[in-house]
Amino acid sequence: MRIVPYCYPKTQDERIHDDVCRQIMWEADIQSKEIKVEVKNSAVLLSGSVETCLEKLEAEKAAKAVFGVASVTNNIEVQPKQARSDCEIAKAVVASLRAIQFVLEEVPRVSVRNGEVMLEGIVRWNFQRECAERAAEGVVGVKRVEDFIEVTPLEALSPCRQPNRRRPDSTPSESKQIGPQSDNAVRPLFFVPSLIGRG
Repeated sequence: MRIVPYCYPKTQDERIHDDVCRQIMWEADIQSKEIKVEVKNSAVLLSGSVETCLEKLEAEKAAKAVFGVASVTNNIEVQPKQARSDCEIAKAVVASLRAIQFVLEEVPRVSVRNGEVMLEGIVRWNFQRECAERAAEGVVGVKRVEDFIEVTPLEALSPCRQPNRRRPDSTPSESKQIGPQSDNAVRPLFFVPSLIGRG
């Protein structure tokens, strides 16, 4: 995308136009040069084409970050240079998710229909859900991602306990007690410290 600066003095719309163009160019995740920017009464209209859904979303986020922007209408279309079938997109999404399996722990289920990806599964943390969604959005040909991954935190492990049973042949006079004890007293056998579930 080539920036053609306006001649000074700039109006508010002209200044916003240049700032949005620069903001989009500075985004590392946006590789497309086919994004067009129009501004009227501080309202930004984005059009053109990109190869990934991630680029479309990042362009809108970049426009909203510019000072003075009242609203952003995103009409950018996801059009890869080489058409890909749903099967090809699904394989690419799975490969992208496996690349971050050390974060996800388990690869979610992937289904694709007309370029729209659906993710299903269970994770322990919300950042894992967001990482999976972003990885799918960065695949060429993906138009939209519907994230149905559920966040189910693991409950903290509790120590195992059992009653402190008295020997059957002992009598109150013969038994030796150190400290206060009772028939219902319980004591932990072991405790497994948990690093999971601490927020």
